[in-house]
Amino acid sequence: MSLNLRRVRAGFRIICFFVLLRAGEAGAVAQSCTFPWTVLVPQNDSRDAEVRAMDDFDSRSLVFSMNANEKLFGHHLVWSRVPITKLLLVATPFCELRFDAVHPLVLTDEEKRVLREYFRRGGFVLFQEDAYPYDQDEFWAVHSWPVIDFLRKELPAADPDFKVTRIDDSHPLFNQVYHTRTAVLIQHELDGNPYTPNRTFVTYRDQACAFVYGRYNLLGDDGKWFAAPRPFARVFSLESRGYMLTVNIYAYVALH
Repeated sequence: MSLNLRRVRAGFRIICFFVLLRAGEAGAVAQSCTFPWTVLVPQNDSRDAEVRAMDDFDSRSLVFSMNANEKLFGHHLVWSRVPITKLLLVATPFCELRFDAVHPLVLTDEEKRVLREYFRRGGFVLFQEDAYPYDQDEFWAVHSWPVIDFLRKELPAADPDFKVTRIDDSHPLFNQVYHTRTAVLIQHELDGNPYTPNRTFVTYRDQACAFVYGRYNLLGDDGKWFAAPRPFARVFSLESRGYMLTVNIYAYVALH
C-alpha cells in the first residue's frame, strides 16, 4: 500500500492550527506527535566530505534550535537521514536536499522516479544550494544545474499538474510564523545573478512540493560573495542560516 502523504500533512495541519490558537490542550496534542525532518541522501552526492560534514552539523543544529524555540511543533521535530531511493518507504512529508553550487548533482533515473511519485503523494522537499564554499565568480559562472532542470523542466514535461514559478516576500510562505523580508545579502544574489535557482517554487495540483533557496557566505569589500574559509567554523547562527525563513517554510508545509 502506498503512503498517502497528503493525509499526513492534513494531520499536521490540524495540530498546528490548534497550537496556533490555543497553547493548553493543543500543546498536549502536539506533544504526543512527531514532526519528521528528513535529510535526503543522493547516490551521486557531489559535495566534498568537508561540506557534507558542515551541512550535517548545520541541519542538526537547525532542528535542535527549532525544537528548543518553536512550540508550534511541540518540540518534537525528529531528524533523520534517508537515501532518496528509500523515500517512498517512510512516512515523511518534509525533506531537505542540499546540493553543490559548482559541482553538479546528477540524480539517477530511479531517484527522479521516486521524487516524482513522492511529490504526487503529497511530499515536500526543501532544496538548498550550497554556494557558501565558493567565491562569487565561481558559482555565478554556473548557469544551470541538472537537479534544478529536473524541477523546472522535467517535472512539468512529465505531468502538467506540476507548476513552477518564482516567489517573493508577498507569498504566504514568508509569513507563516515570522514576517520575514529578503535580506540585503540575498537581494544581491536575486538582483545580480539572473541564473540563480533561489526562490524557485514548485506545486503539484496547487500543493507545494518543492522550494529552492541558496546558502551563501558573506559579501566582501568588492561587493562580491567570498568563500567561507576552511576548515568551516562549527558555529550555528540563527540569523545567518535563515532560521526564521526555515521555520516559515516548515510551517507552510505543515499548514497547507
